[in-house]
Amino acid sequence: MNKLKKIFWIGFISLVFMIAMGAYHQVSAADITYKAEYASAISYKLTITGLEEEPEKYDLYNAMICQETDVTGDDFYPIYGKHFPIEYNQETNSWEGISSQPIGVNTLYSGFDKKGQYYVYVAAREAGTTRNWVILDGPTEIETPPLPSLGNRISINPFSYTSTDYHIQVNALDTMLHNGVQRTIRFYVGEVTDENLLKKLSENKESAYDELLQYAKEQEPNLQEDSFQDTKTEILDYNIVADYPIENGKYYFIHSILDNENGTYNDVEDIEIYSGVRSSQGVRLAGFEYNGTQENPQDQNENSVNNGNTTNNDNTIATKPLPNAGSSIVAIVILIVTITCVAILYMKNKEYKGIK
Repeated sequence: MNKLKKIFWIGFISLVFMIAMGAYHQVSAADITYKAEYASAISYKLTITGLEEEPEKYDLYNAMICQETDVTGDDFYPIYGKHFPIEYNQETNSWEGISSQPIGVNTLYSGFDKKGQYYVYVAAREAGTTRNWVILDGPTEIETPPLPSLGNRISINPFSYTSTDYHIQVNALDTMLHNGVQRTIRFYVGEVTDENLLKKLSENKESAYDELLQYAKEQEPNLQEDSFQDTKTEILDYNIVADYPIENGKYYFIHSILDNENGTYNDVEDIEIYSGVRSSQGVRLAGFEYNGTQENPQDQNENSVNNGNTTNNDNTIATKPLPNAGSSIVAIVILIVTITCVAILYMKNKEYKGIK
């Protein structure tokens, strides 16, 4: 009887343990959550909570975000693709990874550039293998993160070269070298004359770039629209502002719009502020440094010449030197006082003689 009880309790405890373990894995899987947020203009951070770390079974974890719903373990090999390594953060008890990381001459990339729903997958490579990837979770719908703030989406950075070859580095959400699709970038160039806005930009005020974008759109009906194509080398070897009346001491914006290619891609626009440079080598835009609004030196010279040679045909203005009016009045007063005194003395003297 005791033997039967022992067997019963062993079986019962084993059953409870199995049920508990099954419930544990179900709860763990159900509690997996994902959050994507842009870490820069060309990458985003993925945070995964609820996924257990099992180093005895897996030696590398990867995540993938894409629009496909039929991803398999084979899609996680080779390493270059839409997926990227994730690492376990002991402090936050979560898995974290950055989507864009340079590895040799290649760049890992995964972005939310195309319109539509995106899904996340998590896979792990079995310990002791080189390409045996196991899908741990997915496809799971994931929300498209909001774009980075204005001024950090499409980075058109003119180099400090003074040659006529104008190099511009373009970093946008989906203009990475390996992406394989050349996108058209439309842009407007205009002058910024609002001194209050320039001060806000120089002080990095939170709403300054939003105000700059609104300012640019108000000017654009009177501006020309130009465009260039992403060269996939991140370098444009021509001066996009060569034909613009750029002047020293003035400030200019570039409002850039990443074309959606007939609705295939999400709309992306950005705005940036620059200082104008005109020299014997040509014209270019440099990094923004606010030194106050300045008039064109040539305009100032013309104004000073005009002010020096000003003529006026008003007949009420004397054309000859005027006498010194102040000293004349004093002389007249002295003369009147002198005559008055002489007259009084004369009368007093006459009156005195008559009495005598």
